[in-house]
Amino acid sequence: MSHIEASTVTPLVSVIIPVYNQAGYVSRAVQSVLDQTLTEFELIIVDDGSTDNTPQVLAGFTDPRIRIIRQPNAGLSAARNRGLKESTAALVTFLDSDDYFLPTKLEIMCGYLNGHPDIGMAAGQLIYIDDDGNTLGQPAPAQTPLKLPELLLENPICVSGIVLRANWLEHVGSFDENLRACEDWDVWLRLAMAGCSMAWIDQPVVAYRIHPGQMTQQSSRMRTAILAMFDKFFSRPDLPEPIRACRDRAIAAGLVHASAYAYLSNECRQGAADLVEALRLDPSLAANQYRRLVDMLMGWSGDPRAQDAGVFLRRIISNPPDNQRGFARQLRRAAGDVMLARLFNGTRETWRDHRWDLLRAVMYKPDWLANRGVLRMLLDAWRPAF
Repeated sequence: MSHIEASTVTPLVSVIIPVYNQAGYVSRAVQSVLDQTLTEFELIIVDDGSTDNTPQVLAGFTDPRIRIIRQPNAGLSAARNRGLKESTAALVTFLDSDDYFLPTKLEIMCGYLNGHPDIGMAAGQLIYIDDDGNTLGQPAPAQTPLKLPELLLENPICVSGIVLRANWLEHVGSFDENLRACEDWDVWLRLAMAGCSMAWIDQPVVAYRIHPGQMTQQSSRMRTAILAMFDKFFSRPDLPEPIRACRDRAIAAGLVHASAYAYLSNECRQGAADLVEALRLDPSLAANQYRRLVDMLMGWSGDPRAQDAGVFLRRIISNPPDNQRGFARQLRRAAGDVMLARLFNGTRETWRDHRWDLLRAVMYKPDWLANRGVLRMLLDAWRPAF
């Protein structure tokens, strides 16, 4: 274990970066902390037994606010927890080593918490970037209320996008080292149960990188973690009855998420099986012509992690859950609407480049053939270029 000489300035916030074999990304992450407009921080980097050039990359940083800790590989949660044990500030935040902070993240979020002593945790927006750092789509907007029972149905919080009061983690406990994914969601649920007030900050504060090596793209691990997390939560003896009554609906929503990961990974049979079980647990997913289920999956189609929305949707439409005759039809209609909406204001060249998507959208929802604008798009897309 090696330590860089610590700064004598009392930090306002502790930044914890766990890293394992991320030599290609961690330099950008560390530099994004050093470039913050708020400078009164300590940066604790926990190298979780890297076997690549990560130690050499980290050795190039000599800022006195940095402490580097090296430990045998123990997993992401253990690395974050080690950082927490070493931290000294009243506020704490995390940064995954393949992401990076936007320059004003600490200033914005620490300032908000300092001005709102009743709020225990603040969560900011994220922007998606690809493997090369190019921006993908628009910043993810603030959405789900950060309280129960809404947090049982989805985890909208990026762990790199939060700042929270350290005493809340002392109160509810740190990251569960038995969970190999969803460990952050588990913490948010425990905080909500303990009465921690959480607030959205409607500004982008972190860049979230989409790349093939991400844990969240390993569908079997995600499914196992989601089910283990809910089993742990709903085994709590102190749950109020209204929260306990959400069990089946929450697990069903988790299985829809798991199905999306499976379809993204082209594990279509598993994705269909997850949807079958979700519909069994929560029959309301099939109400109103599968409105909620279709909306959830269409939301995933717009997520940058889907990369190619058309491929993602075609996998589901071609491999729907068994004995759900109307589901694929409703998803096709919704997909047709979304695909056309994305192209409607495009140029003739755009329509030609995506002419098969145009044709597929009309096949998914033939009603569009009655629309003159759509007919013109089709004609222009398929008309020979001179």
